[in-house]
Amino acid sequence: MTEVDNQELTTAGEQFFSEESRKALAEASRLLAERLQAHTEALLAMTGDEEQAGLYEQNAALEELVEGWNDAVFEHTGTAPLLLDDELEDEEDEEEPEEQDQVISVVSRFDLRVVDLDALLEAGRTAQERHPAELDESGEREPVESAEQAIYEISREVGEAWFELPGVDLVAGARAYVVPEYPFEPLEADAEDVLTELSAPNGAITHAETWA
Repeated sequence: MTEVDNQELTTAGEQFFSEESRKALAEASRLLAERLQAHTEALLAMTGDEEQAGLYEQNAALEELVEGWNDAVFEHTGTAPLLLDDELEDEEDEEEPEEQDQVISVVSRFDLRVVDLDALLEAGRTAQERHPAELDESGEREPVESAEQAIYEISREVGEAWFELPGVDLVAGARAYVVPEYPFEPLEADAEDVLTELSAPNGAITHAETWA
């Protein structure tokens, strides 16, 4: 052991393990032992019919003495045998927040009124010819015989063409841009119930558009 080591041990010994801290620890231990015994006896005597306030008072009194005993141990030895809630909270506060992905949810709804079904069906069939979808089990394309099928085929080709659909008037439309709150569950694209996935997540709406 070097002279420097001896000096460090001497300094630590002078800072801790003093006669004053020894007496303080002994007193804190005595008080804690008495309170712990009384606390245990009180708990064992309870039947469940007592007022909860009495139990809270017992717990609070014990907690105060435990904290005092923990402090006395630290003052005497420089170590804390119990990691109490306040210390845990301090450590959690010091931890750097986990970096989160930046996510924007865009939710839209458009209500459309069909005013010329024939024109819409023709446009849908033409779009299907240019951009055919996957064939069904029979190896044939799904025929464009309804307004919704025609709108689907046109949207597959040109995107959101709500303002330019042949034979259709826009009744109303809305779009919201939302920054979701965490914890965030992303949209499940292959969910059985698609409608439940179309609702906006909890969060802050940064921008909104409406049409009527």
